[in-house]
Amino acid sequence: MSAAALLAAETHAEWLKAWRQPAFVVPTLALPLAFYALFAIVLMRPGSGNAAYLLATYGVFAALGPALFAFGAGVAQERESGQLALKQIAPLPVSLFLGAKLAVCLGFTALVVVGLYVLAAWGAGVVLPRVAWAALAAVHIGAALPTGLLGLLIGLRLSAQAAMAVTNLVFLALAVLGGLWMPLFLFPPWMQALALALPSHHLAEIALAASGRDIAGSLAVHGAAVAGFTLVFATGAAWAWRRAPR
Repeated sequence: MSAAALLAAETHAEWLKAWRQPAFVVPTLALPLAFYALFAIVLMRPGSGNAAYLLATYGVFAALGPALFAFGAGVAQERESGQLALKQIAPLPVSLFLGAKLAVCLGFTALVVVGLYVLAAWGAGVVLPRVAWAALAAVHIGAALPTGLLGLLIGLRLSAQAAMAVTNLVFLALAVLGGLWMPLFLFPPWMQALALALPSHHLAEIALAASGRDIAGSLAVHGAAVAGFTLVFATGAAWAWRRAPR
């Protein structure tokens, strides 16, 4: 089989496996939509304009779940159960195995992002130029890459039980401390400083810029920070892959 055919077959298998795990599918798809509906529609003061702000940050939040849990807890379970060892002796390059997981992760992220946009446009009355919608989609779906690499690092180094606990902690830390659930100016100064060390904060600032809002700091600095986090997580994941117990 060609590399493209192998990737398509592996992606199809990963997609089916993901859909057959309600513990992964339901929180991944429902949680960001429920949170956005609550804070941007139900509790939001009409005409405040904050629904568009929350759309940018909650889109990044939507990417965290599929990326962290598919690569973090998911890979740890596969490694502990022996599935990863079987993949390694199968005629499937590592790049295609990880590429299939990334494709499924991006697919789930795209699904929940589309749901968010529908809620924002028809439920919260958010109006943006088409270019801004496209830029937001690129940022939101692309946010799954650095967080997916972080999840892979967790999944390769920890047991299944530990990986699930750590993934949940990282998930909440990136969401809350990164300013995805509420604006950073509501936080005390030390928490605002801590946010600068988290990729979720920089991704949120890039998303806000894509939606046409003013941001704190330079867009180039935020972009460089995300690139740096991605490189660090990729290096860590490559190291963990070589050292992962089989």
